[in-house]
Amino acid sequence: MTTSIRRPWLLTALVLASAAVSYLALGTGAVGLRALGGALDALSLYELSVAMAALAISKTRVEIPARAFAGDSVRIAVEVSTRAPRLGRWERRAEIALEWEGHRAASDSLNTVACCREPGGCRVELEAPSLRRGRYALNAVRVRVSDAFGLFSVDRRLPAEGAMAVYPKLVPVGDWVREIERRMRTHGATEREAEVAPTGGVVPYRPGERLSLIHWPTSLRTGDLYAREMASDISRPWRVVPWIRPGDPPHLAERALSVVLSLVAHGQRGGLSVECFIPTGHGQSLAWRRCRTFDEAGSALAEIDVCVGTAPPSAEVPGGWSATIWVTAGAPESVGLARGGRALVVSAVDRREPGDGRVARARGPEPSNARA
Repeated sequence: MTTSIRRPWLLTALVLASAAVSYLALGTGAVGLRALGGALDALSLYELSVAMAALAISKTRVEIPARAFAGDSVRIAVEVSTRAPRLGRWERRAEIALEWEGHRAASDSLNTVACCREPGGCRVELEAPSLRRGRYALNAVRVRVSDAFGLFSVDRRLPAEGAMAVYPKLVPVGDWVREIERRMRTHGATEREAEVAPTGGVVPYRPGERLSLIHWPTSLRTGDLYAREMASDISRPWRVVPWIRPGDPPHLAERALSVVLSLVAHGQRGGLSVECFIPTGHGQSLAWRRCRTFDEAGSALAEIDVCVGTAPPSAEVPGGWSATIWVTAGAPESVGLARGGRALVVSAVDRREPGDGRVARARGPEPSNARA
């Protein structure tokens, strides 16, 4: 808790001037000096009450939403407690600012939308518009109490706690999803034609390739184990992975993260098994952060630094049977991904309007376009 006073000499000067004028008024008996002395006395008492009201502030409590989305506006409630609640209407001239750790603010501006007195202090509601993606931890609250003339003010910095995760903005991905499903159906049909066995659609069991299997009697073919796939290609789990390079434009990188979270939200709303994998570390220390829920994915995507990027080396994503969807901030043909036949590339490159995007197979000869 720290205190700083703007123009601290003003209060001292007013007290000395008031005393001098009052002394002269008593000596001369002039009506004008008496009036001036009374005015200076009133002004001194007023400025002193402003200082006492600011110094009486004891603590603050902040109510901040745990999560939000980039571009949205949120309301933050700040409760200010004071040891002298009856000392004037200081809350009318109080300015409140939030101080975040790392000096990274969630919004460029903070507007006061409501203020009301409560027993023991006041409650102020602030609105933070146009949030930026990221994780933010509140460090302190600054309360500035000023006089009505703008000549004198007292700043109080009080500790506060609170954290907020700003997820990437959700965007419509219906066309992207339909194109991805069409690609998966096409590729699944090609795989079945290539792997069909003479036992009527029963395919050989390959470790790591099937998850939902039923044993087929080994007597159908001596010495071999066969199985029948129960899940369709569309119901195959999705692994959504962001592919962001350090040189990608920031607005495209942010849009790529929005597409990743939107695919996770769309899939989980539809009952699909959609997970988000985020690479962390480099080289030998490379690891994959697996996010199974929407909140886990949103929180992990909020922490990504687009200046550093997320492009991993040529390493396979865990879960070989799942379909991998790489979301890139560049053009699909510029991403040299060779991650197997089930890998798809989703591009967040804007073409005609902000809702455009492209989907391509990782090993396909030519990318196909889809409006989103």
